[in-house]
Amino acid sequence: MFDTESPETLAWAELRRRSSIHERYLRDLQDEISAELARCLDPYVHEQDIRPYGAMIAREMPHVERLGRLIDTTGLAPDDVRSMADGVHSVVLAVKDEPPRLLLLNESMDTDQDYASHAVWIDGVIICNDAHGVVRIVTDSSITLVEGRRWIKKDLVYEAAEDIAHVVPAAETRVVRRLLELAHHRFSASRVGATLVYALTDAPDGGHRRDRGVDVSALGVSVLNEAHEPLLLHQARYRDGALLVDRDGRLLAVNVILRPTRASEQAVPPMKGTRHTSAARHTYDCPDVLAFVVSTDGPVTVFSDGQRIADLKRDARSKTPAAIDELIAARRAERRGL
Repeated sequence: MFDTESPETLAWAELRRRSSIHERYLRDLQDEISAELARCLDPYVHEQDIRPYGAMIAREMPHVERLGRLIDTTGLAPDDVRSMADGVHSVVLAVKDEPPRLLLLNESMDTDQDYASHAVWIDGVIICNDAHGVVRIVTDSSITLVEGRRWIKKDLVYEAAEDIAHVVPAAETRVVRRLLELAHHRFSASRVGATLVYALTDAPDGGHRRDRGVDVSALGVSVLNEAHEPLLLHQARYRDGALLVDRDGRLLAVNVILRPTRASEQAVPPMKGTRHTSAARHTYDCPDVLAFVVSTDGPVTVFSDGQRIADLKRDARSKTPAAIDELIAARRAERRGL
């Protein structure tokens, strides 16, 4: 414990007063969290430049192989170990009652969703500051930003839905939000891997690029109906294929097998898993759908046109109904040319 006027004690008091992070993320980690938060709130400055920094704080050693690899820092002082953690490609792994370790990440944390996807694997929180002095306190379901005296909580489902609405205005926002809630709070929380294919038009053009699966359209199951969540989860858990959802949120089919064309195999390189690769290629082949992919290890990724929504947002693309028609025509022409 720290004295009542220490930076760590003051940081902890601000966290408890200003944030709404659930107790389960903070329990038994006061010393570790307060130390790292104090460090980020008063970051190291070199020649007027703020040094980015980040730490993963956990009660127990996580499955490191899921996150990256530990670097041998034998002989280095703790402050020197921390100086190597930029909070994007590398972090300090601060496990309760253990010395700090340097963790080189398998995948960089470039977006808020990236941070949350990594937080899934630790029993605790991620705390970091960027080069602008903005501090992030990350759990698997929310991010709290500290900008000067302002503390702002971001709901990850809401933020992701906003990103999709920006990139794909043709999507129904309420359906997108429910699909994200299902993916994050039901499938991911239950460690169920799944692909949900969401149709952006009333008559999606699947053609030979996916089979019909098991037609369940007559059942009236909808992602908008919370009472149907157990049924959707059960189908996702015990089916190999995707769930197909129409523009209004109605479940059309389950166990739908996605079949990539040669064009999408050439255009979309393999990704970290077959589920992601298959879904990404399907959205390239079928511009009139989005694919929500939940990994068995937790993270949720949304694909459109063979790319992550986060990448399309950076490219400032917008998927209107007219743009969908143009892309469908372009894909047909592409397939005829192969």
